[in-house]
Amino acid sequence: MSTFYKEKNTESTFELFNKRVVYFGDSSSSEYENLINFSAEKMMYGRVSRTFLPIVIPQDSNRFKSIPSESLTSQNLKALNFVVDAFLDLQQQFLKCSLTNKIDNSDEYLSNLKVYKAYIDPYNRYNRYMQRYKDILKLDSRMNSTKLSNFDTMKDSLLNIMETAGKVNPLTFPAYIKSKNTPINISGLVIEIADLDGSNDDEKINSFINSKNWNFYLNACRTYGFMVDQNMPWRLIADIGSEPMLEYARNYNLNSTDEILAFCYEPAHYGYYTNFTQNLLDMYNHFKPRSIIQLTECNGRTIPKRITPKNYSLESLNNMNNIELYCNLRFFEEESSYTEQEKKQIIRNTIQLSKTKTEGTAIEIFEREINKTFDYQGSLGYYVQKSEAIEQEEIFGEVITQTVRY
Repeated sequence: MSTFYKEKNTESTFELFNKRVVYFGDSSSSEYENLINFSAEKMMYGRVSRTFLPIVIPQDSNRFKSIPSESLTSQNLKALNFVVDAFLDLQQQFLKCSLTNKIDNSDEYLSNLKVYKAYIDPYNRYNRYMQRYKDILKLDSRMNSTKLSNFDTMKDSLLNIMETAGKVNPLTFPAYIKSKNTPINISGLVIEIADLDGSNDDEKINSFINSKNWNFYLNACRTYGFMVDQNMPWRLIADIGSEPMLEYARNYNLNSTDEILAFCYEPAHYGYYTNFTQNLLDMYNHFKPRSIIQLTECNGRTIPKRITPKNYSLESLNNMNNIELYCNLRFFEEESSYTEQEKKQIIRNTIQLSKTKTEGTAIEIFEREINKTFDYQGSLGYYVQKSEAIEQEEIFGEVITQTVRY
């Protein structure tokens, strides 16, 4: 066991805390501002817009670029096109300096850069997450799936469960994108040059922080527009607010940070809400039993009767107002300072707006409303600013938003 640095999470809470303090103290650098703790001040970087809407790269995006096979340790890795271009130039700089003995060419990770991980598909990851989640919910006593007879019963049980579980184990895709269990790799801005244990601080110190090439690495990453994750120093994250990275982005007609956010990403609720009712129907069909035994009174006797749970079509569920369920779920998943009365009013306004305009418009404004307040632990690097939001003012009154610092 290391005396100063954490090797695994099995030590006492007191020891882990002290060792983490030592690690962050020894790995910090005032000289390199691109060495950043992404588990704190930039926790949401690449996963939310400037106004904190959860964002993802569209499934049909043509903005990806495959990383050449000679740079890989795995197959079919990719990232956003300009990120790959910047990394390949960074890699060539390391190779040139290694060949000319300007850096230690025996370093396992910081001499000949290899890619171990890059973009992770959030859609596939979420689908796997939901398969496990549905199996867990089915066994939850509050769902009482063995006696589930209709959709409304499932809806009430789901709300009851999510009221306590939603913030830790979110159900909806937008909340999942913002959850701590979702890696920053879904942003397409990440390239990892090692495959080490993120909980082993001792290995980080020995393999990276104490490397002869460490300062060269930080400086080179800064030169090519990359930040380095202090907590996982093999993780490079494209700084889309830096001039070097924007130079690469301009080759793809992305001339600013705002254009990168606008043309490479879309709000996570877009495609998700379109399929929300279908997802609910799939969940109901997953939970409901083939039949239920109900006790009925007949001539003074209690008689068991076997009934079949109600079946639904997508059309019949579409005729029900599932906006209310969506809004309640999202409130359970988000940090919020709204009173219960304010929440009910926002939901009523959202339902009304869906009737006068479209459901998509209503959900868009609702998401902007509930994401405007960012009060998650570790949000040190974000700044509060007011912005005009005419549509939201019409529906919800004055809006105060916060901005992610890109």
